[in-house]
Amino acid sequence: MPVGTDWEAVPGLLVTQLVLSCRTVLVRCPNGDVARRYGVSDRNPAGDYWKKIPGNTNWLTVTPDDELWAVTLIGGLSRRLTKLLPQTLGRPSPSGPSLSGDDDEWELI
Repeated sequence: MPVGTDWEAVPGLLVTQLVLSCRTVLVRCPNGDVARRYGVSDRNPAGDYWKKIPGNTNWLTVTPDDELWAVTLIGGLSRRLTKLLPQTLGRPSPSGPSLSGDDDEWELI
């Protein structure tokens, strides 16, 4: 069983809220931006870098299955829409799935 012995500073962002799922570390910044930490693993618990998620929130939560929910700046409830891309060994075709900005959406509940 791992036992903490000290704190390690994770550089990159000022944060006001931290949420965790079984696999993901997410934060909310003072201006409402949301970011995800990439590269987190057993061997690299601090991860490698932050990547911002489009949109602003007043509050967030994440389920154990990585479903991200947020309270919007005007008090609405939103759920982050995600999709799984197929894993391929070759290069994806130009008409295949993409991660363009159009795919980054929130659903207003």
